[in-house]
Amino acid sequence: MDDRTNANRKSTSDIRRERALIRDAIPAGLALVAVHAVLVLADPDGVLWWMLPLIPAAWLIVVHMRGLRRSDEYERLQQLTATAVGFATTIMLSLAGSLWVAGQAGSSPAQWLQITFIGGIVSWLVALAVVTRRAR
Repeated sequence: MDDRTNANRKSTSDIRRERALIRDAIPAGLALVAVHAVLVLADPDGVLWWMLPLIPAAWLIVVHMRGLRRSDEYERLQQLTATAVGFATTIMLSLAGSLWVAGQAGSSPAQWLQITFIGGIVSWLVALAVVTRRAR
């Protein structure tokens, strides 16, 4: 058999981990789509209604964390790299959005930038503290 064929084969544990992740992620993803659809169709008033998508989004974070716990070292390294890129992208988009909101509202961009930056850095440090605490 060709070595390339063996390199592309997935182990039984890899297949189980992928299936478990899919089994966890599908209901959370469907819930997120359903909540957004209801909000778009119903167009309710009030901030609380528009905060509702945070529930399935938090569920997806839990799914992601469970997937990380199931993964091997190489997969964790890949996830760490992807998470770092995602974090940096999110911070940049948040900063851009904050500038835009501040410009539209006529408020100080510096204040919005500080809130966005501090929030991103604090969330990163809290996550780092939790992760390193588990490793001790």
